[in-house]
Amino acid sequence: MTATDPTSGRPDVGRRDAARPTPADARHWITADFAMQVTAIEEVSGGTDVSAVVWRFVDDTGDAWAAKWTTRTTTTGTRLVGSMADAGLDRAPGTVPTTDGRRRSRRGGGRLAVSRWSEGEDAATVGLDLDGWHAYGELLADVHAHAFPLPPRRQGARRGIRRRRQRYRAAIRALDARPPGDVRDDVLGLWHDARPRIALLQQGTTLASAAPGERVPCHGDPHLGNVLVEPDGGLRLVDWDEAVVAPRELDLHLVEFSVLFAPAAPDELAAFRAGYGPVDLDEHRLVRYACVRALEDLTSTMTTALDGSDEDRTEALRVVTGILAPTGSASLVEDRLRTALADAATRS
Repeated sequence: MTATDPTSGRPDVGRRDAARPTPADARHWITADFAMQVTAIEEVSGGTDVSAVVWRFVDDTGDAWAAKWTTRTTTTGTRLVGSMADAGLDRAPGTVPTTDGRRRSRRGGGRLAVSRWSEGEDAATVGLDLDGWHAYGELLADVHAHAFPLPPRRQGARRGIRRRRQRYRAAIRALDARPPGDVRDDVLGLWHDARPRIALLQQGTTLASAAPGERVPCHGDPHLGNVLVEPDGGLRLVDWDEAVVAPRELDLHLVEFSVLFAPAAPDELAAFRAGYGPVDLDEHRLVRYACVRALEDLTSTMTTALDGSDEDRTEALRVVTGILAPTGSASLVEDRLRTALADAATRS
C-alpha cells in the first residue's frame, strides 16, 4: 500500500530545526484541525526527505487516510493540487480541508495536510507497459495545460530548477576543500575520481536556451517513484512539494534522463511522447536542467556520505555510485551534453 503523498525524492530544503512529530502528535492534530477521529495510526517508512513525515491512519468509519507534515515553506504544491481538484482534474490526490477551510494546518513548526490513502503502487516498482507510458504522457500534459497563476514570491514559491538549500556551486567548493587525511578518504577518493565528470556537468549549467520557455504548472519531480498505479489501472501523481510554475522542460527532463537508475527504453519514450502530444522542446534547456539536477544530487549525497551516520553514509554512497553508473542520471545526459556544448560553440 502507498500513501497518496509519499516522500520519494531527495530534496534538501525546508527547516530542519523543528522537532520530529510522533504518531501521538499527529493523532491530536488530525482530531483538532480536521475533526477526524483516528482509531489507528502508523508512520510510513521509506522516504528520504528529512523535512517531512507521513502517516497512514484509519478513521472511525474504517476509511484509510494519509497525513503529511512538512517543514517546507512553499505552498505552491497544495495550491496547485487544490486548483486542479476545483477544475475537476483527477490527476492528484485532493486534500481534506481543515475545520476553518484551509488546505493545511500549522503545527509543530511545520504544516500538516490530510488526503485519501491510495492502495496503488508506485510505477517504479510495478513498471509500466506501453499503454502506461502513453497514459504517463497524458498525465503530465494535463498538469502542464492547467490554468494556474504564477504564485506570488511572498508565498515561498519555488523558483526554477533549484531544489536544495545549499547551492551546488558552494557544495562543490566545500567538497574540493576537504583536507586529505579525512577519516573517510575512500569517499573523498570517489569524489576526486568523479571530478572531471562534475566539471563537464558544470559546463552544462551554462547552456543558453534559444528562447524563453512558456511557463506552465509543473509537478517538479515527476519520476516514476512519484506516479501511483491505482487498482483500476489509472495513474496519479503524488508528492507535490516540488511544484513550480516553470518551462515544461523542468518536468520533462526527468523522463528523458531518469533519476531512478532505470532509463526508459526508446519505445517507452515514444509512447510517452505520443501521450504528451506534439510540443517543441528546447534541447539546451532540457540538458541544462538535467545537469543541475545531477549536480545537486551528487553534492548533497556526497556531503551526507562524508558527514552523516554510518547508515546515512551507506545509502548516500549507493545514490552517488548510482548517479555515476552507466544508467545513472549523470551518464545519461553526458552524450547529449557534449553535443549541446559543441552546438553552442558553433553558434558563438
